[in-house]
Amino acid sequence: MARSSSTLTRHWDLETRQHELLGLDLGEGIPRTTLKIGALILPVYWGAWFLLLGFPTPPLVPFFVIPPVAVTYIGAKRSVTYWRRTNLLLWGVWLNYLNLGVRPVIGRGRIPSPRLGVRLRLQRVAERAPQLRELAAFGPLFTPDPEQADLAESCGRPAHLRPRLRMYGPDAVGKARAKTAKKGRRAARRNAK
Repeated sequence: MARSSSTLTRHWDLETRQHELLGLDLGEGIPRTTLKIGALILPVYWGAWFLLLGFPTPPLVPFFVIPPVAVTYIGAKRSVTYWRRTNLLLWGVWLNYLNLGVRPVIGRGRIPSPRLGVRLRLQRVAERAPQLRELAAFGPLFTPDPEQADLAESCGRPAHLRPRLRMYGPDAVGKARAKTAKKGRRAARRNAK
């Protein structure tokens, strides 16, 4: 009879909740991450609304209330693809990719990569939404210029890696630990003399 087990780490995900807010009982409570995200998004959205459009008229009240509440609620939920991250974090990573692109890491961490420019950013947006290239007025912005060199390739040649897999069993680990222990004892004897 074979035994099987499962990892239960997802079930031990603890989430702090706010059960009372300004003397108002919230029942089971709102997750604190949702409150933090809402405390950031709501004032920014409403402040921008008041600066640009002024006080909302009655027909515009749903557009004043629903978008920031929806972004807060959906953004604070865990992502379906990466359950350890919230949707808001994944949106931020995606926007950062659209803004900066992928910067080389190996061998170029010390050298700042060049700013890629608006044209390359628009091309990255068009990779996600190819129908933008078919727009009459803005199509040329989203299509790459064949005469211009690809700025993504200008950072240098790719770094080729050949990783070697090594597996160590308990016997090899025991030998290595015994070796380092002997070296430590020899060094201690030398220092004692």
